[in-house]
Amino acid sequence: MTTLLTSRRIMLGCFSLIAVFLACAASPDAAIADASLVVALTAGVPALKGGCTLCWRTRESGANFAPLEHANGGPSRIILMRHADKTDDPNNEDLSEAGMARAERLATYIPETLGKPDYIIATSHSKHSNRPRETVAPLANALGLKVQHDYENDEFEDLVDEIFSNPEYKGKTVVICWHHGKLPAIAALLGAAQGSYPDPWPEDAYNLILDFRYDPNSGSAPTVTRVTEPF
Repeated sequence: MTTLLTSRRIMLGCFSLIAVFLACAASPDAAIADASLVVALTAGVPALKGGCTLCWRTRESGANFAPLEHANGGPSRIILMRHADKTDDPNNEDLSEAGMARAERLATYIPETLGKPDYIIATSHSKHSNRPRETVAPLANALGLKVQHDYENDEFEDLVDEIFSNPEYKGKTVVICWHHGKLPAIAALLGAAQGSYPDPWPEDAYNLILDFRYDPNSGSAPTVTRVTEPF
């Protein structure tokens, strides 16, 4: 329903702008053209903006996704987590002070508790948020690793396909840090059974990690453990 509403808003915005711009171009009366342009911008731009905002905030349920094939390949362990704490300002794309403190503690907690990762992956930076990259930056710096950020928030299926199909990741430990609205879908794609992960992911849950363990040579379903950060 949210996706349908988003599409309708975007279409409304596009049609409003296109129709009135054409009318402006055809009108010999400059005053009418100017007035029509105001109407177009008033009706069309908010619709487009609203649609894009809804696209960003859309949550994905794990029930709508099936595990991707990973027979004879893929990591031996995947650590799936949400970014650290955000501020109360919806226009602030960065972590809060509490979030920055959590990110610093994760730099030692993850290697000591879950093992040293070989790869660290986060969503690409956008105008909405840089929090996933900020969350794993201290971990990457501590381990001398690069944060891979080639995929946008909605490209999580491509990410999981890449991890399972690229032999570079076979037998490795991978950290994935993402936005909470997509985490249930990612968990399902990674092979987690329904009930082994929260769906939807709680809005206030910043301290939950899903630990996936695989047998790279069997293609069987992973063992999924919920890990709660003690801070």
